[in-house]
Amino acid sequence: MPRKLAAILAADVVGYSRMIAANETATLDALDTLRAEVFGPVFTDHHGTIVKSMGDGWLVAFESAVAAVNAAMQVQDRLTDHPTITLRIGIHIGDVVHNEHDLYGDGINIAARLESIAPKGGITISDAVYSSLDGTLSPSFEAAGAQKLKNIDRPIITWVRTPSGGAIQQRTPAQDVVSALPRLRIEPTANSDPRAELRDTADALSADFDTYFSSINWLQANIKSTPIPDAYALRPVLRARGERIRLETRLYSPAGDTLWTHKSDTTLDEAFDWQDSVIAEIADHCIGLILEAETTRIMALPDEDLTAEQCLLMGIITWRDFGRDSYIRSVQFHERAMIAKPDMADAYAEALIVLQAGRTVTSSDILQEYFDKIPAWIEAARPLAPGHAMLTLAIAVATYAQEKKVIPLKEAIAQTLRLAPFDARVLSFCGWANLWSGQTQDAYDCFHKSLEFGRLGPFYVASLGGAASASLQLGKDEKALALVDKGLALSDLYPTFYMVRTAALAHLGRLDEARIALEEYRKLEPERTLANWAATNNYGGSEGGKRYFEGMKMAGMP
Repeated sequence: MPRKLAAILAADVVGYSRMIAANETATLDALDTLRAEVFGPVFTDHHGTIVKSMGDGWLVAFESAVAAVNAAMQVQDRLTDHPTITLRIGIHIGDVVHNEHDLYGDGINIAARLESIAPKGGITISDAVYSSLDGTLSPSFEAAGAQKLKNIDRPIITWVRTPSGGAIQQRTPAQDVVSALPRLRIEPTANSDPRAELRDTADALSADFDTYFSSINWLQANIKSTPIPDAYALRPVLRARGERIRLETRLYSPAGDTLWTHKSDTTLDEAFDWQDSVIAEIADHCIGLILEAETTRIMALPDEDLTAEQCLLMGIITWRDFGRDSYIRSVQFHERAMIAKPDMADAYAEALIVLQAGRTVTSSDILQEYFDKIPAWIEAARPLAPGHAMLTLAIAVATYAQEKKVIPLKEAIAQTLRLAPFDARVLSFCGWANLWSGQTQDAYDCFHKSLEFGRLGPFYVASLGGAASASLQLGKDEKALALVDKGLALSDLYPTFYMVRTAALAHLGRLDEARIALEEYRKLEPERTLANWAATNNYGGSEGGKRYFEGMKMAGMP
C-alpha cells in the first residue's frame, strides 16, 4: 500500500451524544448546514480531502501543514457564534498509508489524540506542524509543552490556539460597524447531482465566492443558507447533464428584486480552469452593481445629513483607486465620522491607515494638516483599540512613524495577526508595517497571504504593490516586475508600481527602460526626491531598503 506524508486534521463535535439524545433531528440538520456553509467551502478552498466522516467527527487530509492550519482556524472562527455546534480540532503531519477505503498510520493516530486534548472551540497542533508555519500564523498559537498521548510511545510537543485567540471573541458591539456597511448573503452553491466531482465543484465555487467577496472591506459577505434582513443575496445553482455543467447565478437587492442574472457553461474536464474565470467575472460584475447602488444611495443624501457610518463607508470607497487625490478625500470623510461619533473605532483606524499610506507614496504637503492631528487621534483611539485588529495596528504604525521603535511595532503586528489572520486587508497592512520597519521577509509572507485571501477588491492593488516592493528588496527583480505588470493592469495611478519598476529595471541593467519608468513616476510625484523619501520612510534602515534607493538612484532620481 502506498505511503505518503500528509497533514491530518481531526475534528470532533463537543457533546455530540448529548445533543443527539436531546434533539436528533435538529442536531443532524445543524451538521448538514455546517457542511454546506463551512466545511465544504473551507476544506475545498485549502485542497483538503475528507477521508472519514463519523457523524460526530471528521478526518481531513491536506497537502501541507499550512493549509491544514489555515482551514482549521477558519472553521473555528466561523463557528464562534454558532448556537449549538462546538468543535475540538487536532492537527499533525506524518506518514500515512492509503488504501481504497481508508487512511492509516501515526499521522492519523496522533492527530486524533491531539483533538481529544484540544480546548473546546480551539486547536491543538504538534511541534512538527508549528515548525512549518510562517509569521502570519504562528502568533495565534501558544506553547503547551510536551504531552503524553494515549497509545503514543513518545511525548509530543504541542501548541494551542484557544477560542479567545480570535478577533471575534474580543470585539465589543460598540466597536463594530457591521450594521453600517452593506451586507451580502452568499447562498451555498446548490447542486442536485450526486456525483462526487460535482459536489466538489459546488463546494469550490462557494469557497471562491466567499473568498472574493470577503476581501471587499466595505462589504459584509457571508455564506449563509437562511435569509439575512436588508442584505443583498447571491444565489448560485450548478446544473449538470452528462459531462456538461452550467452555473446559473442571480443577484438580488435587499428588497428582493433581481438585479442581475448570469449563465456560464463548461464541461467537467474544463471545470477547474473555468472556475477561476467565471468567479472573477461574476464577482466583479456584482461588486460593481452593489458599489454603484450604495454610492448612488448615499450621494443622493444632503451632505450635512450623512451619518457617521455613511461617512465611514464613503471614506473607504473613496480610497479604492489609491490616486493622489483619493487620500485627502478619504481622510476628510473619516474625520467627519469621528466628529459625528467620537467612539467609532473604525473611523480612527481608517484615517490613520490612509495617512500612513499617504506618507509613504505621496507628497506630504497635501496631507500636512491631518498629519498634525495624528497624536490627538492616537490618544482618542487607544481606549477603543483592544480587540480591534486594524486599530491596534494603525496606532502602532503611527507611533512607529514618530518614535522609530521596532519592538512595539512587531508586538502589535503579532497581536493583529492573532485577531484577524485571514483578513486580506489586515494582512496587507501588516505587510506594509513589516516593510516600513525593515522586516522584509515577514512583509513578503503577509503580502503573499493577502493576495491569496483577497483575489479581488480594492486592497488587492496595495498587496500587489507591497509584494512587488518586498520582492525587489529581497533581490527578486523579475518577480517584482511581474507583480508590477499585474498591478498596472488594475490601476495606473498607484506610484508604488512605477517606483518598483524603476528600481528593478535599474538593477537588471535595463537603464533606458528604468529612466522611462522614472519619468512615469515623476508625473505622479514631481516633488519627491531620494532625500525626502528616506526622511519619511527608510524601510527601517534595512539592506532591502538601501537596495531600493540604490536602484532609484541608478535610474536618475534626484
